[in-house]
Amino acid sequence: MPDSPTSPLQTHAGLGYRIRKGTWADHQISTYTLAEQAIAEHRFQDAGELGRYTIREALEAHELYRDWLAQTEQFIIDGGVSRTDMDGEQTRIAELLRLPDGATFDPEAGWQAYTDLIESFSSACTSLNGGAALILLEDARQAWRLTHDRKHDWLCFLITFAAERLGEAQVGPLWDVLLAPSYDLYRRYDIEVTPWEQSAELLVQIMAEALRGHLSGPGRKGDIEFIDEGHRVGFRFAPCGSGGRTYQADPDDGVGPRMEAPYNFGVTREKHDWAWNKTGVCYYCAHCCAAMELEPIRMFGYPARVVDPPTWPEARSGARCTWWVYKDPQDVPDEVYARVGRTKPKRLGGSAARQTLEEA
Repeated sequence: MPDSPTSPLQTHAGLGYRIRKGTWADHQISTYTLAEQAIAEHRFQDAGELGRYTIREALEAHELYRDWLAQTEQFIIDGGVSRTDMDGEQTRIAELLRLPDGATFDPEAGWQAYTDLIESFSSACTSLNGGAALILLEDARQAWRLTHDRKHDWLCFLITFAAERLGEAQVGPLWDVLLAPSYDLYRRYDIEVTPWEQSAELLVQIMAEALRGHLSGPGRKGDIEFIDEGHRVGFRFAPCGSGGRTYQADPDDGVGPRMEAPYNFGVTREKHDWAWNKTGVCYYCAHCCAAMELEPIRMFGYPARVVDPPTWPEARSGARCTWWVYKDPQDVPDEVYARVGRTKPKRLGGSAARQTLEEA
């Protein structure tokens, strides 16, 4: 069925599902905000579609965290930590992740509550009940924030535990395990597989969708800042809804930075290529370096995205992070390669990268 010209969504050929219409500047606005605006303008069908689209935005984080939690626990066990010690750590984490009413956190129940609220919101839109719809939409956002943040914190606890028990150097190999499916997907960004113009567009689209799904930005609604510098475009967010939020005090949960007690999330104490050779990088945030820069450089000679990350303790007062996509991968500066211990190759593309590895 063709897309409706009046719908706020359109099918994206590269993704195979419907996304928001608009320019990249339009994509910096929260989908929740757009749904609220649609209700105010009595565009109830648009509001319902936008509300349901927040589930698409959130889905990747929901599924990744589910899988990564199980895989991280197994990595720790395989590294030699006893099941007794692992269970003890999980019990400690469960206590810290209790819901505001004291109940044990159940991530699947939280996801179900969020999606149920979105369906109720959609029904309210169908009934043209704007007041109820607005309340249900905010309830849904809060249900997703509560679930998302606790799933993310759970993962950060486990990665910190892995670093403490197996050594900080094992965080890089852990991310290689967790990101293996993503590495395979990133092969499509090789200029020998896909024209870079298409890849760059897809990278920016997925970036905007994911950052909104993580509820980045002030107020945790998914608002991000679009930047166009001519030779590159990017999104900046303060804070990132996942790793970045852990550097700062959390007004929603009433706790300080999660690098401090009682959370004590780990940051790099030594320099590693999988964390931009910087100290103070949140162990979770390091996966952006591995997935977007280090592994793509190895596979096809250039980063898919370039990240300017916050670091601890400076980020305590403002965890601004920026993700960039260069309009021509040849324009990626030498220093981007240098900070991950690599040298910019003379030829880009998978075949040249493979030849370099064979010659090494």
